[in-house]
Amino acid sequence: MRSWNMKGLWLAGALLAGCGGTEALDGQAEAAAPELAQTEARLEYNEDLHCIVMTSSVRCNSGIQMYAYWSAELGHYFIPRNVCGSRGPIVCPL
Repeated sequence: MRSWNMKGLWLAGALLAGCGGTEALDGQAEAAAPELAQTEARLEYNEDLHCIVMTSSVRCNSGIQMYAYWSAELGHYFIPRNVCGSRGPIVCPL
């Protein structure tokens, strides 16, 4: 009877063997990664989706800390309207 540790090593080996190398397929060079400024999407305040809050975070009743976004244009933090969902509190009523 094999030990569970040996089965785990066999499974890890099989998974690693199936991964292959890091070489490019069919001789094609990998595309260069885009610069950070090109990939970063700026979230803009939308009155229908967000509301302004006074602090950088909101604590939901479940204990989860939800972080707000800073808007230099508004000079305030904003957060999605239903950020806590059914767990509450209602951050900004409609």
